[in-house]
Amino acid sequence: MRKEEMQEPARRPRAAGLVMALLLIATVGVALGASLWTRDLVVKEVRVGGNRIVSSGEIYALAAIPKNHRLYEVDLNSARKRVLANQFFRGVSVNRDVPDRISITVDERVPIAAIAGERMLYIDADRMVMPPARSEFIFDLPVLTGAIPQSECVPGKRVTSELFIEALQIVSVAQKISDDFFRLISEVHIDAGGNIEIFTSESGVPVLFGRGDVAGKMVKLDAFWNEFVHERGAQELQYIDLRFDDQVVVRWNEAKEFASHR
Repeated sequence: MRKEEMQEPARRPRAAGLVMALLLIATVGVALGASLWTRDLVVKEVRVGGNRIVSSGEIYALAAIPKNHRLYEVDLNSARKRVLANQFFRGVSVNRDVPDRISITVDERVPIAAIAGERMLYIDADRMVMPPARSEFIFDLPVLTGAIPQSECVPGKRVTSELFIEALQIVSVAQKISDDFFRLISEVHIDAGGNIEIFTSESGVPVLFGRGDVAGKMVKLDAFWNEFVHERGAQELQYIDLRFDDQVVVRWNEAKEFASHR
């Protein structure tokens, strides 16, 4: 009995070592099998999401991920950088969806106005200029016109001109007031003297805006339009002048009357 008791502890390390060896072999086998399995996975589909302005076809072309390419050999970061080269995108993510798909999700910049210059550009609320685009979602936007420096019209860069920023602020404030008021603004024009004028989408009424107090003037314009113009009709207006403190000066066509509304 004593000999058996003395030999038993010697057997346990051998058994434990055998178990560890078997576990190691199994782990290596699983890893090798997984490696062989992932190596055989190929791209059968590239899926795009989050886009409304830039077409999926354009995103596919920028990503340049060929089908039937090995899934785990796709350089996701390089594909992301290629798609992000389009200035309409604020952010891009590219991911593998096992077993056979690459997913591309984009975060698009949303333009709030068009810039009329040598070519039609777009700009968002963050003052970022975007390139020309063909999309049903950006056709109905106010247009910024007039003395706009071409140096400011560079896709992928933010505008820095104070005058340009103020003209853009007019559009941004209109959008915050209401969708109807935003759609009332057809054009924001910067003249050679550095003054700003607005033209409405209804009857093309000129609104002499001047400079400064953008939020206050836009609130007055919205209130005046809702209270008086809806009743009489925009076609009866010759112009609106917002350059005076605490009042809206207008000239109606009928009887060529002037009116001042506080």
